[in-house]
Amino acid sequence: MMSDDQPGMFSRLRNDLFTAAVIGAVVAVSVASASFALGNVGDAEARRLLEAIIPTSRLFCSTILTVSATVLALMLTMIGLGHSAKAGLSDAHYHRIIKIALYDAILFGAGAIIFVLHCVPVYESNALPSWWYPAIYYGVLITSSTLAGAAVSIVTLLYLAVKDVIEVVALGNADHFYAAVPDEQDSDSNVDSKKTTEQT
Repeated sequence: MMSDDQPGMFSRLRNDLFTAAVIGAVVAVSVASASFALGNVGDAEARRLLEAIIPTSRLFCSTILTVSATVLALMLTMIGLGHSAKAGLSDAHYHRIIKIALYDAILFGAGAIIFVLHCVPVYESNALPSWWYPAIYYGVLITSSTLAGAAVSIVTLLYLAVKDVIEVVALGNADHFYAAVPDEQDSDSNVDSKKTTEQT
């Protein structure tokens, strides 16, 4: 059964996702526009450009893997901070953390796949048709732009979550949307006391 705060929770989450998606799309389009500024490239030029951008693109994918893994670690820190704070956080906050972690895991998986594909030395193979090189070149540019936009979107979601945690936990804003209502705090304290009693 849907609780009273779930419609507001989904509305707030949609707003955060929209903000992050717009910022990520702007970054992706900007990077892609700068990359495509060279114009149309021929087969031989595309092969030469691939030799130049593949090492950099591989390093970029490795950076994406590092960033996404770091974001997951920050998610655990945020969960611990919210649980140990006197000013409790509502269930909506933890549902948002789950969503951010899911998107971050998807980014990590995509980055890992692209990183492995970069290890294939396509520009050193003579078996590929010459028209493949422009397709692979533009594919690398589009993929890198998409990964950059996705990473910025996830970091934006993380920033919005951290900002709300600071407002509730550090600044003590009890009227905040993600602040736990007294009933939730009482139930959490009852659960903690019950666990303590069972352990003793």
